[in-house]
Amino acid sequence: MAINSSTIASSSPSRIHPAGLLSIGLGSILSSLDLFVVNLAFPSISRSFPEHPEATLSLILTIFSVCFASTLVLSGRFADRYGRRTIFSVGLALFGLSSLLCGLAPTLWILIAARAIQGVAAAMLIPTSLGLLLGAYPQEKHKQMIGFWAATGSVAAAAGPVLGGFLVQADWHLIFFINVPIVIGALICTRYLKESAPHTGPAPDIAGSVLLTSGIALLTATIAHTSEWATHKAAIFAGSMGAIVVLTVFVYHCLKSSRPLLDLSLFHSRAFTTATIGMGCFYMSFAVMLLGGTMFLTQAWHLTAAQAGLAFAAGPGTAVVASLLIGRVKATPQNLAVAGSVLYFLSGLWWFLTLSDHTDNAWLLNYLPGLIMTGLGAGIAQTGFMAGAVSGLPDHMYSTGTGLINTSRQIGAAIGVALFVALSGKAAAPESFHAAWLLMSLCGLIAALSANYLRRKISPKK
Repeated sequence: MAINSSTIASSSPSRIHPAGLLSIGLGSILSSLDLFVVNLAFPSISRSFPEHPEATLSLILTIFSVCFASTLVLSGRFADRYGRRTIFSVGLALFGLSSLLCGLAPTLWILIAARAIQGVAAAMLIPTSLGLLLGAYPQEKHKQMIGFWAATGSVAAAAGPVLGGFLVQADWHLIFFINVPIVIGALICTRYLKESAPHTGPAPDIAGSVLLTSGIALLTATIAHTSEWATHKAAIFAGSMGAIVVLTVFVYHCLKSSRPLLDLSLFHSRAFTTATIGMGCFYMSFAVMLLGGTMFLTQAWHLTAAQAGLAFAAGPGTAVVASLLIGRVKATPQNLAVAGSVLYFLSGLWWFLTLSDHTDNAWLLNYLPGLIMTGLGAGIAQTGFMAGAVSGLPDHMYSTGTGLINTSRQIGAAIGVALFVALSGKAAAPESFHAAWLLMSLCGLIAALSANYLRRKISPKK
């Protein structure tokens, strides 16, 4: 997430009213909660639109990540230019309206469009919520405030599967409607937040954002439909070529623009490049785990949504604990990234070898060990990749670098979902998920190899 350190420093330190803190916390929770809840609800949502193929249905998931990734940096720059509270409030309102539209959507395409708007809204909430928090407190309080901000995401991760499971079992539309009263409460509390001073500068790169969104959306949609190659060769080929052309134009635009959406000169640092690739691959593995792990419970083991939510909650819960404890571990960021990625490699292999029909002890002996490994891996790897990436950059490029690596993370998640759908989208039997578990393991292995490369302490080109 891109936070302008200069604007933070220039803000006058002051305490935020408890209602203002509540607003920031609710905004952060909203953007994280949907990540877990909608994945769990995907089978139920799919059954409501039986006329559409699985690959098209997967856009419900991927379009959120695509729009989030392509507007994250843009939102940070809008916040610097027009004020953090303003952009935060607009993001809240947009998230509430899009959630309402998701719940009322009469067709799949309206639901997909509403999810795209949700992704944009979430991208407006993340950098502004942290920026508002840090801008109101002196530097010595920043670590404490970051802990508060991170804790809100942890609450969403831990509670999301359980809450989502019960809501989905009642009616999947409720997972979107529940956002509306939360948004209203958060909006009321924004009156207790102080506006940051606007900063003039070049206009944000809207053209770059549109190109990136279009290119990644084409890419993920094409990947998801590759299983239909026999009947849709021309369309899949056209989608592939279209994605390549649009993304090539995007790269050219970034290289020529005076204020590009993504500063590609960061890739002159081999350490940053390696970490960014590693983070993207790690999140491919994470996305396969998140969607595949929940769908396996409902599709292969035929658990109810509520049962699946409870059965899956141990993974995010472990990630929360690991994230809280990782700061006390004396290990380099590179070693953390290696360890977390290896855990995903091993968990994919474990599920491939052990997951079969549902027996009395199958969850405890087969499913849970892999789930615990993914939770530990997610809790430690992300910190490692993020810290490893910025270690190869000069201080003044930290904000830009974190924005770009977070973009890579979301793009990796979107591609991971698309790959899962292409391989196991209609899976109903345990063995139908084998390809997904191997994919999860492979992406974890590539992430581990990238992280191991970081351990060589390459001198970056600055």
